[in-house]
Amino acid sequence: MLKRKGLISALCFMGFLAAEAPHISVAEALVLLSILFFVPGIFPFVFHQLPLRTAQFLESGFIQCYPIAAFFAVLALVTDIGGFALIWWLYTVFMALYAILRLWKTKIHRIEETSVLFGLIYLAGGGFWFFAYAAHMQMMQFGPLIILLTAVHFHYSAFLIPIFNGLLGRIIRKNRILYSWITSVILFSPLLIALGITFSKTLDVIAVGIYMAALYLHAFLVFTTDFRSRMGKCLIRLSSAVLMITITFSMIYSFGVFRQDVTLTINQMIWIHGFVNAFFVILPALIGWRIEDPKSFDAGSVKTFSRIYGKRRIGKDFLAARQAESNAQFRGLVDDMGSLRSKDFSPEKLAPFIPSFYEQTIDYDVKAKVTWSTWFRPLAMVYEWFSRRTGQIHLSTNRDWYRMYSTIKGVDSKKDGREKVRAWIRTNEKNETIFTALYSVYRSNGEGYMNISLPLPFSSMTGILKPYHQKKKLVLTSRRRKSRAGDEGIYLQTRAGTFPLPLSETFLIEAALDNRLTAVHHMWLFGIKFLTVHYSITHITRSNERT
Repeated sequence: MLKRKGLISALCFMGFLAAEAPHISVAEALVLLSILFFVPGIFPFVFHQLPLRTAQFLESGFIQCYPIAAFFAVLALVTDIGGFALIWWLYTVFMALYAILRLWKTKIHRIEETSVLFGLIYLAGGGFWFFAYAAHMQMMQFGPLIILLTAVHFHYSAFLIPIFNGLLGRIIRKNRILYSWITSVILFSPLLIALGITFSKTLDVIAVGIYMAALYLHAFLVFTTDFRSRMGKCLIRLSSAVLMITITFSMIYSFGVFRQDVTLTINQMIWIHGFVNAFFVILPALIGWRIEDPKSFDAGSVKTFSRIYGKRRIGKDFLAARQAESNAQFRGLVDDMGSLRSKDFSPEKLAPFIPSFYEQTIDYDVKAKVTWSTWFRPLAMVYEWFSRRTGQIHLSTNRDWYRMYSTIKGVDSKKDGREKVRAWIRTNEKNETIFTALYSVYRSNGEGYMNISLPLPFSSMTGILKPYHQKKKLVLTSRRRKSRAGDEGIYLQTRAGTFPLPLSETFLIEAALDNRLTAVHHMWLFGIKFLTVHYSITHITRSNERT
């Protein structure tokens, strides 16, 4: 289907060149090149990524309607009837609305997928400026050439660079924090540059400088990332190397405009920043990524999140206040540790008391000692004040051991959205609520995960933990594997969507004595450890348990 549309696009482009060769400008040819080749070229990367029926219906419509929209874009320049360009603009607007729908419906807003969808949103800007040029609209103080070059910019840099950046994010295994910062700059630089061109030459120079720095760092990631195909790697790295050169010329041009001492003319920039980018940046990158064909991290995932959000205060009576309790009786955090089995985890290899603790949690006494990292202690004091009043994740700055009193209650699965949900409510000796955590277990792609939701004010935080056996010890961690496979992670859910947080945690549970376990809970923020909680877990009889 797409190959046939590519042939149609090639015939349209050659026909346009043949008909308009004496009159066509380089900039007009460039914008038509993007419309006829590069726009359909990215369809495999952005479509068929979600199982949503609404998304699939829209994607089919975009593929079927593309030749018509592209044909009218060609007619707008061949006939000089600007109204034809309106069809292309409307097509790009619907593409942008589709991207917004994807952002709204996606469970987890990963930065790389957001980057891909932002490219579609910016394409609508290209459609508008193309229509403005074809319809001879007067746009502020801009002349026809500047309007056309703006259309070119939005059909190339603003549209395609975020998509290629998103594809890079799908295969990156290291430097994720650096990648996130680079992506943020790439996504918002087109807006800053547009504001600078319109209102401030100083802002324009600053915006182009920041954008250039982000692209240089992007190139660093391209040259340090492992690719599946040698040909794909060579083409993508060639594209990135040429882009570093062309963006430098853009900086030289912007600085010359700022100083009112233009070094490069607009016509020179059309060839350097337009023609070279089209054939030596965009084209190699598109072919290279088509060879690599990266898939999103969440492809095939069936993860679900709790629909129970908190209010201003959580506390131990939170479920009753939300009428979210059920009559189900649970003795442990999981019914059977075997439900978490995978190639990395066999529950029978653990010390016997570890599965017993998770399956019969109410038969164990828990003591804890909280240790905040030195660099975080000033923030921890402020955090403690808020957590006490919120009644959730209330970890003291006192370094002494203290006892946790536990209660396990059933949770209404219809309100929560997950299956066999139970709440583990822990309080301290002052009867202050430490945790109200909603536990569930699920399987995805042949692996078991522990899904722990912590209601927060008007939101919820979920830790998806993958289990491993380490000799006779149990490891539960949200830290992603180097392969980036799996569902593990810590996520914040709000009404606006679900977002991965720069947090990670690991539990190490091991047997100490005949009836005692020890556990260590480490947490990291942006890869820097800020919290360690030690637990002493002792098997007790029911008669000794506080109710």
